Amino acid sequence: MSGVVRFIQSLVMAALMLGAAGTLVEATGIVGREAVKAHQRGGIKFKWLNQQLVGNGVRRNTKIRSQIM
Repeated sequence: MSGVVRFIQSLVMAALMLGAAGTLVEATGIVGREAVKAHQRGGIKFKWLNQQLVGNGVRRNTKIRSQIM
């Protein structure tokens, strides 16, 4: 009986893993299509993108440090 339960449990885990993998593949496709659209509209300004990801850089951190001290 224990073997049957383990087998069913492994089937459920395999189904969950396949579902998660499918979701990741679908999300990757969506991001890829959006990247193509952005490129067709004139590309991405990397200066703007970098500012969104990491902020204004060292100057911003210096201001924060000076305000803390």
